[in-house]
Amino acid sequence: MHCTAFYIIYISLVVSTALSYGQAQAATQRLFEIAAKEEAIYKQIAADPDFYSDADIERRVIELIEAYENYLENTSDDLEALILYGKLLRRAGDPETAFQVFLRADQLDPKLAVVKQQIGTYLAEKGKGKAALLYYQQAVEYEPESAVYNFSLGQLLYQFCDEFVNAEIYTRDAIDREMIKAFSKAVLLRPDNYDYYVRLGAAYYDQASPDWQTALRHWQKPNQTFNESYQIEIIHLHTARVLGKLGRHEEARKLAESVNHTALQKSKQEVLDELVQF
Repeated sequence: MHCTAFYIIYISLVVSTALSYGQAQAATQRLFEIAAKEEAIYKQIAADPDFYSDADIERRVIELIEAYENYLENTSDDLEALILYGKLLRRAGDPETAFQVFLRADQLDPKLAVVKQQIGTYLAEKGKGKAALLYYQQAVEYEPESAVYNFSLGQLLYQFCDEFVNAEIYTRDAIDREMIKAFSKAVLLRPDNYDYYVRLGAAYYDQASPDWQTALRHWQKPNQTFNESYQIEIIHLHTARVLGKLGRHEEARKLAESVNHTALQKSKQEVLDELVQF
């Protein structure tokens, strides 16, 4: 009798476990399909911005949002789904709801760098630099080898420099050191990223006491990755400006005058005008 009862309980547990596993597998497949559909849409937009009409994009995004919401009705603790949903909401222009979604994800797992970064970004956009700082620092702490997290921290330090100094969170010298450190780490991790490279170079003269010599070494260091004429000429303009600051005016003028790209003529003239003042 006891054996029969035990056997019935055992079978019930096996069936329950099998059903749970099957449901989990189905949910995973469903989430994969939603994410794949979203990726396909945005890849198409990136490849051909005019492929979808505005109305068509809006309809497709609404469908994706509804799909994530329906999925999360039964799997509200699915971290991956929450992160994907939150990112989609930001893309769709609803940062407020996205923020609440990321806060929920942060409650479930307080050590996810991507979630910390998203929360920090929202707070920074709202002008809450001190609150954003903690989240950005945590993102870097949890994923120190992420170039984008290091870069974002550097940007935040620059953007809210005065606020951090006034609140005595940092001295100005400390902010400058941490900003350069963050941008340098981003460049080290992604030496092929032109935006990171340019931002680090500019950061040397964003400091309270501009470091023109280090900036010059940065701009003159050979880099075979950036070989497009437009990229090279931007570097030439930065180099010319720094040379001027260091008193090497003739070198600076010749380098600036070598810039021919139409889109850079205004910047070129600004550098030349600055050189005239010396």
